[in-house]
Amino acid sequence: MKIRIDGTYAELAYALNKIRTILPVGSISPIFPLHERPHTWRVFVNTAPKRDGGRWIT
Repeated sequence: MKIRIDGTYAELAYALNKIRTILPVGSISPIFPLHERPHTWRVFVNTAPKRDGGRWIT
């Protein structure tokens, strides 16, 4: 599942920390600024399959 998060840098850090405690995270995109909104950043988080002790299927 792909999750998009928009917000200030502090909001992104808080949200990513909370998501990582709940869901297994496969990858996080680089954080990049939104030019149409000042002090706003965007990041995409790809969640991984459910942890079952085995390897992730790619």
